[in-house]
Amino acid sequence: TILAQLQDDNPGKCVMGHCRDSLIQCFMDGVCRGWQLCVMRCKNGDLACQMRCADLHKPTDDTAAKINTFSQCVISDYHCVPQQQLTCKTPEKYVPDFDLYMMQGVWYITKGWNPLFDCFDCQVHTFSLKPKTTKPLYGDLKYSVKKNLGCAAGECSYLQREVFQSFAQDPHHKGHLVNHNNTVEELNYSDDWYVLAAKPDSYVLIYYCGCNDATCGYSGAVLYTRTPQFDLPEEDVAEIKKAMADAKVSEFTYDGLCAADGAAEI
Repeated sequence: TILAQLQDDNPGKCVMGHCRDSLIQCFMDGVCRGWQLCVMRCKNGDLACQMRCADLHKPTDDTAAKINTFSQCVISDYHCVPQQQLTCKTPEKYVPDFDLYMMQGVWYITKGWNPLFDCFDCQVHTFSLKPKTTKPLYGDLKYSVKKNLGCAAGECSYLQREVFQSFAQDPHHKGHLVNHNNTVEELNYSDDWYVLAAKPDSYVLIYYCGCNDATCGYSGAVLYTRTPQFDLPEEDVAEIKKAMADAKVSEFTYDGLCAADGAAEI
């Protein structure tokens, strides 16, 4: 049985010793059970497999409550699964000043760097400002997960996802946007965004470093444009390429970016 299998390995002993009740509740819940069965098929440390299971089986709404409860117990409360340590290099150069008002409104991610986080279709991010809050830049981040990664263009079916993030501005480095001090229910995640290049109402190039109780040191980058299809002129592309080179992050090149479809038919 699954419970017997868990008792036979070290993380499983921790789970059974500390999180047995939340595990049972997980398997009694259809959403959580689907996610857990998927994750159990992943090899230890296979982040890509684990993320794909989350993409497919973990909704970004209250129906994922049992998943969140079990994850908090196993990862944050009792550390049954060791935190995966990666390395995210802070870019050597990013814009010295950035006006948060430039981020207001609707943006589309039309290029990304990390295939685990940045290359979904139909990434529509809407930002607004709440000036009297500690994190005044508020983002409503929508994206679409392909049910089948091998589907042909125009023939894909999707799962709709939506998350929310808020950022403060580093008072000493305005091009550094900070989202720290999040809740244990969110695995205490923190994100640091660095604005590498920006042109009003045209594009914003963001490089980020992130950390949570499960994985620390993940990195990525996204190119925001005002249109759902990438259509920047060559002079803008040249500026973006220069900003990426000036960041001096290993293997971070324009040619290495994925092309996300901001206008895929859902």
